[in-house]
Amino acid sequence: MPAQRVKFIRMPLRVVFYKEDGDWVAHCLEFDLCGDGRTQQNALRNLLQAITIQVEESVRRRNPANLFSPADARYFQMFAQGADAAIGQLEWGRIGKFVEIQDVKVRVGSADENLVPA
Repeated sequence: MPAQRVKFIRMPLRVVFYKEDGDWVAHCLEFDLCGDGRTQQNALRNLLQAITIQVEESVRRRNPANLFSPADARYFQMFAQGADAAIGQLEWGRIGKFVEIQDVKVRVGSADENLVPA
């Protein structure tokens, strides 16, 4: 079977922050990847590294389907119910030759908050 050709894609991302075991977690909904840290900025920086590795390896292995693995619905609910957050200066944009992060929406949620009942 021939390898799939990887095309350039532009992606908006949604990130929800929440506290877990005293640290901040930055959870990207589109990739279901997380970064953690003592501050929101550190968690976001670690998330960006995780996204970069995921994208680069997906392209290197010619597996674009690996790019699209969304988070569980509870994190989308947490994002929808969260408060907007400022992320400060963090370099988003092009990752490698094939992916550009165009827009990042960040909200603060709570892992303990009551989510919409199932």
